[in-house]
Amino acid sequence: MLRKLLLLLQTSAARRALSSACAASPSLPLLPRGSSLFCSSTSAQDPGGTFVEHVEDDDPTNGSASQPCAAISVDRSALYNPPEHSHEPTADSELVKHLKGIVKFRGGPISVAEYMEEVLTNPKAGFYINCDVFGAEGDFITSLEVSQMFGEMIGVWTMCMWEQMGRPSSVNLVELGPGRGTLMADLLRGTSKFKQFTEVLHVHMVECSPTLRKLQHSNLKCIEEENISQDVGHRTISTLAGTPVTWHAALEQVPLGLPTIIIAHEFYDALPIHQFQKW
Repeated sequence: MLRKLLLLLQTSAARRALSSACAASPSLPLLPRGSSLFCSSTSAQDPGGTFVEHVEDDDPTNGSASQPCAAISVDRSALYNPPEHSHEPTADSELVKHLKGIVKFRGGPISVAEYMEEVLTNPKAGFYINCDVFGAEGDFITSLEVSQMFGEMIGVWTMCMWEQMGRPSSVNLVELGPGRGTLMADLLRGTSKFKQFTEVLHVHMVECSPTLRKLQHSNLKCIEEENISQDVGHRTISTLAGTPVTWHAALEQVPLGLPTIIIAHEFYDALPIHQFQKW
C-alpha cells in the first residue's frame, strides 16, 4: 500500500497534497520540490513480532538521502507464523511403516479403499480409533454439536416412520458411525415422553472405535442391569428413555428379523471407497 501511495505522489496534485500534509504534521518531513519520488524501502522484523519498514529517498542529489522519510510499524505478534519447511527426511510413523509393509508384502500397490480403511480404522493408529476427533477441541464440528434441535427433529422423523410402519411392538433403531453419541442422546431425550414409542425400541450402535464407544456409553447415560427375561446375564440401558442399547463393530452383527430404522449422519463420506479408472 505504501509503494502504491509513493507512485501516486508523482503527480503534481499528489505533491501538493503531500506538502499540505507535511506542513500540518511536523512528524512527516516535507520532500524538496526537486527530489525524486521514487523511494526504496527496507524492512525488518524483531523476534517479538513487530514488523518495521523504512522508506528512503533514492535521489543522489538529495543531501538527506540517508534520512528515512517514513517508518511504518505493524504488530504481527498475533499472526500465525508457520515453521520453515524442511526437505530433510523425517522418521516414518507407525502407520506409515505399516502401510509400507503391506505394499512390500503384496509386491505392488494397494487399493484406495484399503488405504482409507487403514488410515481411518487401523486398530493402533486409525484416525477414529484412539481419540475424540469431534467438537471444538477436535478436528471438525458437525451440526449435532451446534444444537440439540437436529437430533430432536430426527427423533420426530423416527416416530413418524414407526407410525407409518403400523406401530410394530418391537423395532431396531440402528445408528451407523454414532460419533460421540450426540445424535442418539438428543433423539432419545426428545422422545422420552412418548412411552409407547420408546418402550418398543432397541438401539443398536455400529461403532468400531473403543474410545468413541466409551463416549457414547457416557452420553447416553447408560447403566447395566440384570436381564431376567433372556439368557444374557445383563443388558445395557440408556436412562434417557429406558431403552436397551447394544454395540456392534459391523452392521452385519445387528440382529435380523425385526422392523428396522437406520440413521447415519456424515457417515458415508468417511467410508473407504474403490476408485476406478477407465482405460
